[in-house]
Amino acid sequence: MMARTRVALFATIGIWVGVDAFGPPARGLSFPSSTALGSSYLDSLVGGDGSSGASTSPVAPFSSRGRLPILAGNWKLNPATLSDVAELCQGLAAKADASRVEVVVFPPFPYLSTAISMLEGTGIKVGAQNCALQTSGAHTGEVAVSMLRSIGCDYVLLGHSERRSIYGETEADINAKVHLCLESDPSLGVILCVGETEEEYDSGLLRSIVDVQIKKGLANVNQRDVSRIVIAYEPVWAIGTGKVATPEQAQIAHEAVRQTLADMFGTASDTVRIQYGGSVTPDSIDSLMIMPDVDGALVGGASLSADSFSRIVEGGL
Repeated sequence: MMARTRVALFATIGIWVGVDAFGPPARGLSFPSSTALGSSYLDSLVGGDGSSGASTSPVAPFSSRGRLPILAGNWKLNPATLSDVAELCQGLAAKADASRVEVVVFPPFPYLSTAISMLEGTGIKVGAQNCALQTSGAHTGEVAVSMLRSIGCDYVLLGHSERRSIYGETEADINAKVHLCLESDPSLGVILCVGETEEEYDSGLLRSIVDVQIKKGLANVNQRDVSRIVIAYEPVWAIGTGKVATPEQAQIAHEAVRQTLADMFGTASDTVRIQYGGSVTPDSIDSLMIMPDVDGALVGGASLSADSFSRIVEGGL
């Protein structure tokens, strides 16, 4: 299976035969231009000497690395009513198979308890889309981490581009929230979103933007907590736009993410799962999940349909 994947990967992206995707990257990689994304996406991941910007550590598939795929649905400000939520949860309970992958949904705050109750016993976990910087006190409209955990939330989604760009959350804010989550309960997980804007992408800044977001977002995190963190790489230009990175481009970006994690946490970074997000659909999930460093997906619009999201979950097997 490994050999077949390697050959298919090389045939698709045009790397010469001397390159081994499951060992140290060779010099002289040559990437074709992408009609979907343009060359700057890949150019930003290639060093000045022409070598790959990826980690020099061998890259192994899920079966030998032991990373459980994680498929997550971010419902954002949807659905409109509680009855819509009940219908969606009923569909997910009947159709989404969480027995061999980790499945998480992120409803809006008012629907969390309903989702937790309706999905109990299905294996589908429920998380919150954000949390407060404070733990208690006079902070109208805020929701503390302890409140989320007390009702049964298993994850908190942090650093989403919409929180950064629309609500002005800073890297310091996000880092503080990461620590609040990790320190509140040892069973609470974090999905940290990172990714570049279209302008940053066009300027070839993908590597530097993602590197800074990870290093600042996870600053001073203890190595023992690293396995509780999931990174969601979401190129901002692909969120809700219909644009999507090719599987090979997603793999290269994920290798860059893993290299930053390795720089910070050493071999403990091997346990960190990296999701791809950005217009993930039932049609794109299979080819994305073939890539050895794509450990799942953070899904937006397609997670609002039980049929579509269940098919994406199936693609993560």
